[in-house]
Amino acid sequence: MPANRMQRHAARRALRRQADHHLEAGPGDRAEAPGLLGHGGERVDPAALLDRRGERLWLLTAPGPAGPRPLPWLLRAAWRRAAADPAAAQRPVYVDLSRLAADGPVTADMILAAITAEEATEHGYLVLLDGLDDAGGAVRAAVAGLPGPLTHAAPASTVVTLSHAEPVPGFHIPAVVLPVAPESPSSGTGTWDTLGDRLKTQRPWPAHLLTQAVDACRAAPEELRWQIIDDLATLPDRRLLFRAALAAGACDDDGVRRAARTEIESLAGTAPAARDPRWLSRLLTLLPLLDAGGHADDPSPEVPSAGDVLRRMAGTGGPGSAPLTLLARRAPETAVLLAETAADPLDFEAVARAADEPQVLRTILDRCGQQPAWPTALIHRAQLDRGVATALLAGRDHNDPPLAAGRWQTFRMTRGTAYGRLLDDVLTRPWTWPPHTAPLLATLAQIHPPSSPAPIVLAALPGAATGAIAAALLALSIGHRHSGHVTPTAATAATLAALAVAGVVLTRRLRQWHSALPGAGETPAPVRREHVLASVLNLAGRRLDRLRPGHYALDDQLRRTCLRTGVPEAEIAHLLRAQAARHALLADSTAAAVPEQALRSQDDRERQN
Repeated sequence: MPANRMQRHAARRALRRQADHHLEAGPGDRAEAPGLLGHGGERVDPAALLDRRGERLWLLTAPGPAGPRPLPWLLRAAWRRAAADPAAAQRPVYVDLSRLAADGPVTADMILAAITAEEATEHGYLVLLDGLDDAGGAVRAAVAGLPGPLTHAAPASTVVTLSHAEPVPGFHIPAVVLPVAPESPSSGTGTWDTLGDRLKTQRPWPAHLLTQAVDACRAAPEELRWQIIDDLATLPDRRLLFRAALAAGACDDDGVRRAARTEIESLAGTAPAARDPRWLSRLLTLLPLLDAGGHADDPSPEVPSAGDVLRRMAGTGGPGSAPLTLLARRAPETAVLLAETAADPLDFEAVARAADEPQVLRTILDRCGQQPAWPTALIHRAQLDRGVATALLAGRDHNDPPLAAGRWQTFRMTRGTAYGRLLDDVLTRPWTWPPHTAPLLATLAQIHPPSSPAPIVLAALPGAATGAIAAALLALSIGHRHSGHVTPTAATAATLAALAVAGVVLTRRLRQWHSALPGAGETPAPVRREHVLASVLNLAGRRLDRLRPGHYALDDQLRRTCLRTGVPEAEIAHLLRAQAARHALLADSTAAAVPEQALRSQDDRERQN
């Protein structure tokens, strides 16, 4: 890491040049983003994985083809961020483990040498380990021993890898990759006997072997296809069988139906506490097979539909289960009815996790008048999920306007939207807040959004005054140098220059206040009141989101920056609490809300400040 300021600036310029080179040489920006689901069935923004400083992330995928590859997309997104803001970016490093394994035995020191061949930034490395499924068991042991040496070399480094198998120790699974069937098959290699023997004897299964098995089943003649299906049904991981049967159009095979019934019973019999991301991956791989079987000419009555399976899983999964969220994306009316029947706040929260889709949001908004728990669930979820907040902000609110509009309904960012109306409704009824939402909604209720741009103008006055003084001094110095003394003409010119500069600065700030939401892109910008308000609503402010809370240095830095901008203390407190809640949800695959320990530590820091 560079030792002084000049070296740091030189390293940042070099990183920007490298980022520009990689972006020019790589594929276009139109690459499709991978689909990721969190442990609760909510959609996860892939860009959020770039903010996990110092963590070890494991993206769990289904066997066989799985749609857009997450790691190349993350690599390009990381280079885009490095090009836009090299001072706050990590150094992206892409390591192909299968290529390393082809050259000989792989150790943790070899992987570390491949990573540290490039100089780290102040924030460490962003390491993307690809090809783990094709590298073999020895490489997995080397990856397990990597965190220690890497932490010693660059403490803030992040490691992200991808696999369909069990994670190595030290990694956690923040998201599951949605299985998507490929549009065109690739040709498999080798006979099925060879592929079948390798599937039975080799563990873990290499990714290319799984792809060959799926393609072989798709391209095989009818008799061989049934033999392949029967052989796959004997394997312990049924996900490969379902992927192959779906690709080959063999969903109505008796062996596939028996395996589907067995898988349904196994999934339903899993205790709610044991329904981890791997359980969710098995369910996501089974659902497309059930959909295809339900659309067949002669659907089997022995195998239930995908909706029936999700209703059963939701009924046996306890409050707030992921199947209820998946059911809401398929049948919003059914999921809303189940949540209202159970009357559990966590079930309302589970359905609200799917409110980033328009049809789900419309169904919930239609029920807000009859069930007061829906507005609370939507507002709380909007604080955690940017997709829900953006959906609430999109379009106009067609409900009848109240007699007296609240402060959020008159606020510029939420005026005339369902977001503003629900905020005024929920924040004035604290006695209806469930316990898991109360800490976050309590700090949000203390925020008073400005009804006019006056606070923005007051916050911009120091900058305008500084520019005006500088312009006046420049004009006076030019006049004094020309005439030897300050003439009335020079004094008038200095006054006009000062007023012009101050007017330009204030006008520019007012135009920014009335323009689109700030901070939505990757380009860095000074932290302003608009950024904080947008981040409070979870609408934008990615520059603020990149500061990971929970560390005193970063919390103090963000607090000082916001205070200099004129941000009230209530907005800073809520911003820190909301960011801690979002990071806690992505970091812990078993947490349904902010851990109590994190809330207590946050309260302690607020009292100390």
